[in-house]
Amino acid sequence: MKIRSFRLVPVTTSVIMALATGCGTTSGTSSSPARPDPAQTDITVAALPAADLAGLYIALDQKLFAQQGLRVTIEPIASSQAIITAQLKGRVDVSAGSYIPYIAAQAAGARFRVLAEASTLRPDTRVLVTTANSPIVTVGGLAGRKIGVNGTNSIGTLLISVLFSDHGISPSRVRLVTDQQGFPAMPAQLQAGAWGAAFLAEPYITFAGAKYGDRVLADLDQGSAVNFPIDGYVATTAWAQKYPSTAAAFVRAIEAGQLMADTDPAAAQAAIAKYDNLGPLVTTSMALSGYPVGPVNEARIQRVATAMLQFGLLGQQYAPEVEHGTLVKSMVGTGS
Repeated sequence: MKIRSFRLVPVTTSVIMALATGCGTTSGTSSSPARPDPAQTDITVAALPAADLAGLYIALDQKLFAQQGLRVTIEPIASSQAIITAQLKGRVDVSAGSYIPYIAAQAAGARFRVLAEASTLRPDTRVLVTTANSPIVTVGGLAGRKIGVNGTNSIGTLLISVLFSDHGISPSRVRLVTDQQGFPAMPAQLQAGAWGAAFLAEPYITFAGAKYGDRVLADLDQGSAVNFPIDGYVATTAWAQKYPSTAAAFVRAIEAGQLMADTDPAAAQAAIAKYDNLGPLVTTSMALSGYPVGPVNEARIQRVATAMLQFGLLGQQYAPEVEHGTLVKSMVGTGS
């Protein structure tokens, strides 16, 4: 796989501190500083050590949460779908992951709030890979094959469906198989012959190429999926309403982390490197996602809901809510 280089854009300390103290524009927060609720200064965040969540790892590494009076613990997960039940039971405060299982849960009656956006698709950040000696050399060659994904009916399912549809192939012609161990285990599983291809995110794409010589069959940042919204920071509506100033403090720290991730690739790579255990060769050459800064963009999240309806990740009974935008609005608006 190719080694990627980046032009660094320095971020001044004053800009970072302005966001961290609430002087910048944040999602659902006021411009004045607010201290966390005394009853909730310890927050558990469920997340993958993935490049999509660089803003989170920067905020932890640079003590941006601590500046807001928060103590954040990250709980590693295989996919955001795997943590929803624990989150609804109050065992996890915030999940950093794909919007898809949360939109599906919201449609089914659960109540979640998107606190902030985490990432959008960029070239080389979500791909399908095959082994170095695989006979599969085109997207069409995957028809009738198994593809490994890290979560059932999650972002991998949707992006693969979009890819196949854009190539004039029915998504039903492939079988998606979920690896319960998630991205860290998937490159080895692909080598063992479990699937014809695997859906991977960075830094595991670069790792698969460096360790096994895996080839990128298709970059998923193409066609209808260009700049597609990937991950967000999500809490239950009940938690966000119970601890509004804690949620606001969390968002301020995340916004400062997002700004650094978006403008200083080296900082993003260094923060991820401390948690993914993949070594400097991987983290210094991995591709990075887009990191939105500012209020949650309802139109971006709507793209996800619309695609979910189109490809069957949401039942047609939810079509009116999706088409009128009320489903997404219920997850973004402060009154939901």
